[in-house]
Amino acid sequence: MSDPAHEFTLSAWVDESVIIDGLRCPGGTYTLAAAVVETASATRMRESLRDLTLAKGGRLHWVDESAKRRDRIAAAIADFDLAAIVATGSPVHRSKQERARRCCMERLFYELALIGVDEVCLESRTSTPDGRDLRLVDSARDKGLIPHGFRVGFARPRDEPMLWIPDAAAGALTAARLGEPRWLLAMSEILTEHEVVVR
Repeated sequence: MSDPAHEFTLSAWVDESVIIDGLRCPGGTYTLAAAVVETASATRMRESLRDLTLAKGGRLHWVDESAKRRDRIAAAIADFDLAAIVATGSPVHRSKQERARRCCMERLFYELALIGVDEVCLESRTSTPDGRDLRLVDSARDKGLIPHGFRVGFARPRDEPMLWIPDAAAGALTAARLGEPRWLLAMSEILTEHEVVVR
């Protein structure tokens, strides 16, 4: 009889990055990234991620990091035993960000369910957009895109270091779209991108 404490399960942590339609990125891009990890290994990864912070009790936040720090963070994440699954949607106009998020989330959740993820943690925004995300989850279940056992919850980056991984993956892909590909190249062995047309 197998020990439930040692059963292999996959969990995912999800964060986004957005470029609005403009001169630097015509059409814009919505990037929704997931870090997929064997659930039991997340505790060790959290410890490693905390070791990368500049101050005790601090957090990693891609947009605030220097280029040198981004080099270090990207290299560390590339060495983790994980997969980064990304859905990128375009075009993204200022008034259509939530539409882009819905399109990307449906595709991302479908891909996560295909590889056996059964629990997802999204970065919490506020109660209203979190509620919209949960309604989308219900809709995806009704459409058969994800199984009924597919669970979705929320956490804040200050409390959950695993959210720092998709933040970095999404940030690296956004940087590549804006002309700096080096961090995306550093993570290329662990990252799979799925493109979505936002209608």
